[in-house]
Amino acid sequence: MELLIVARKRSPRCTAVSALLVLILGLTVYLATAFRLIYLMNSESTTRDLMIAEQTGRLRRHDIKVHESLPLESLNYKVIAKKIATKWNMTSPRAAFLLEQQFYKFNDYNSTTDFLHFHHIPKTGGTSISDLLNKTLSDFIRNSGNGEQRTAILPGSKRSGSFSESEFYQLIGGKSAESINPNIDLHYLASYGHTRLRPIHGPNRTKLSKFFQEYSAMVKSRHNKTIRLRSLGMLREPMDLRASNHAMAMCALNGKVYNHNFRRSKKGLGPICTPEEGLNISSLIDEYVSQSLKRCNIGGKGNHKPLDRKEKQVCNPENRGKDVLHYCRSPSHLLESSMYNYGMRSMMKGLMGRFYANQEIGSLNYISLENIMVEEEGKFVPELVEDYTLIDLGGLDPTIQYTKYDIQQFKSHMNHESWQERLVQSSSESPTDVHLAEPDFLWFGITERMKESSCLLFHTLRTKPVKEVPHERVVKCSPTSWWTGEHRREVRRREPADYAVWRTANAIFDVRVLRMIHDLKENLNGENTSRSAKEKILSAQHFLDAGCLNLTITF
Repeated sequence: MELLIVARKRSPRCTAVSALLVLILGLTVYLATAFRLIYLMNSESTTRDLMIAEQTGRLRRHDIKVHESLPLESLNYKVIAKKIATKWNMTSPRAAFLLEQQFYKFNDYNSTTDFLHFHHIPKTGGTSISDLLNKTLSDFIRNSGNGEQRTAILPGSKRSGSFSESEFYQLIGGKSAESINPNIDLHYLASYGHTRLRPIHGPNRTKLSKFFQEYSAMVKSRHNKTIRLRSLGMLREPMDLRASNHAMAMCALNGKVYNHNFRRSKKGLGPICTPEEGLNISSLIDEYVSQSLKRCNIGGKGNHKPLDRKEKQVCNPENRGKDVLHYCRSPSHLLESSMYNYGMRSMMKGLMGRFYANQEIGSLNYISLENIMVEEEGKFVPELVEDYTLIDLGGLDPTIQYTKYDIQQFKSHMNHESWQERLVQSSSESPTDVHLAEPDFLWFGITERMKESSCLLFHTLRTKPVKEVPHERVVKCSPTSWWTGEHRREVRRREPADYAVWRTANAIFDVRVLRMIHDLKENLNGENTSRSAKEKILSAQHFLDAGCLNLTITF
């Protein structure tokens, strides 16, 4: 079909009136824009960002290209939660209901009173998260204050090591509020390290909790502020976690594989990472033991470097002639060795400090959780682990204490309306109202879902996301390369508690990502033209630019 456009001749009077109307309209738009820009120039960083966004059209809804909003309003939360629980093979009859509560949970992070400690469980990608915390929280301080260049991270924090109290005290000049260097500002927002914080009360309280008791007193004395300790954590697929610990902490295999491939490259050969490609871990261990035996009598003498930890183990006279590193030869050797019971059993125990309600937080040992539960409950019950993880790691009860948790009383409070109200109102509770409570989980991440983890971290802390998530200490030959499906099935058989925590965490994670995407898209499509609405649109636009709205959750 063709369209014919016919020009109609206008009179001179009509043309003059039209021109005048166009001039008036243009002047009105110009003045409105000028007054708006003058208003926007009266604030600091957020205002400048808003002004730039308006000038470039980034706040115009028709310029924003996003996928259709998730239909959370039209779908029953119960339906979504039930599908997610099924997806992650959850067995508890209460799983769907407890997952549903994540949709109502209110983000109560308060940068003024909350102090965050990230317990970096080794080999979970925590170094990257530590770096993100350092960057985003320090940027937050600079952008919200007078632009001063100072860190938000408590001195003594280690991105990949234990928290050092001595470094903190050395910096401030002493252990009491009176001896603090007057030029030191104690307005830190977070700390991190391999050091576990929980429990902060009771007979099993950690050494770090005693430090924070002293630090809290300093902050109270110096700034008349009561801080609320809160937890951040990371967890990883259980077999992958063991593979990484076996390759790095236990046997230092990554360096041996790297050196082997380096020698191959000198011969013009490509790298190999799997047994199928020809990688033989046992031969690398034999080579290492042979070289270590040659160094037994010369290590540390003259110009020779000292013996390392494993060389000392090989050179120990009591071990001569023995296959002392047999557990390093392959995943199968590890699984057959008694060494598996030292450090490889129930590796999630440090995350929450317990696996289920009938334990005290901090009563940890090398005995597997499964054996303990069999002794106490008569059998291993995965539903008990799922329920407790949904409540504690899911942040549904901010009043959890170190003592055995009364989950029956918790269930009695879970009628729908009152529970939603409690979830929203929990943020109004002052730290003194829950003075015996353990630090609750404000956020947790999952190694295999690093992009989603970082987006949720930025969203929780209400900070601007970064587009590129750092990936520290990622090796070309992953330690999982020489673990097989059979090894994974064996670990799953041995460690049902760790897998129950991991599966439950992923289910909680799915709900939180869905809710985050929905909230951000609602902000992007907001109709309100107020300043606060524009700030929400701009914030959501930053998440869009960082790829946080392109995440996909299937169920």
